[in-house]
Amino acid sequence: MNTIFNQQDIPLAELEKLGLLSNGKPILSEDDMNALLSGHRTDLITLQNLNGDDIHIKKMDAKISLERTADGQVRLQLHPIYRDVKKHPLLLDDEAEQLEQGKLTHVMKTYQEGNGKLKSWIIEYDPETKEFIAADPEKIKVPTMINGEKLSELQKEQYRNGSVVELSDGTRLQRRASSRSGVISNREALMYSLMLDGGISYFLIHNLRNIFGSKSKQMDPYTEGYQRALHDMKQHERNKPMIHHSLTANNQPETYKKQENSLGNTHSR
Repeated sequence: MNTIFNQQDIPLAELEKLGLLSNGKPILSEDDMNALLSGHRTDLITLQNLNGDDIHIKKMDAKISLERTADGQVRLQLHPIYRDVKKHPLLLDDEAEQLEQGKLTHVMKTYQEGNGKLKSWIIEYDPETKEFIAADPEKIKVPTMINGEKLSELQKEQYRNGSVVELSDGTRLQRRASSRSGVISNREALMYSLMLDGGISYFLIHNLRNIFGSKSKQMDPYTEGYQRALHDMKQHERNKPMIHHSLTANNQPETYKKQENSLGNTHSR
């Protein structure tokens, strides 16, 4: 299955500077590693004894992510918790305030580039780090099906633009760049089906955060559609070379690369 980055892309020297490398291997949870490879941010990680430019930081919490530069190099991005909110140049003060207060989940900003073409960004706010994140909707891979239900063109557009998508079984989900999984939902787990490289690929996304602003507990994730999609994944895997599967705490098989669809490149501002 495809991810934005491969294991060999990870700049180990930069991880080592953050104290996140041991015996040549990253000291990250499996979910945080999957987040990195999928182009998302990790959850907050406690970093200790950081040294650089004559500055010593005994302890700090931050998220990390990977970014590919224009020349193809991959670098590590550090997202610390800022004392003051980092402003975004495309946002009006009122828009920024509503995002900070949670009155808006995201804002779409469209402007004209120098070549005359229109360019859009989906901007959301990460309250954990107090910064705004911009995602390019043109680079977002949209699932063909979720929990076995084929998405309509309207639902695909809603997903791409960061709006809430509702399925016929009551499942609600929203792409969220600040989330480690890249999506939040009123169910803890989802089964994605995407068309990649001319074939279908299945993605189990689990440990999802609840939908933005919800006051209700998350619903049972193992719906009829989820189970049907899980069965389809098993059938699909039987027709391929043997792939190792592990078991979650709920004894639900998950693919050897637990990952979610890519959000494309996201940028902090």
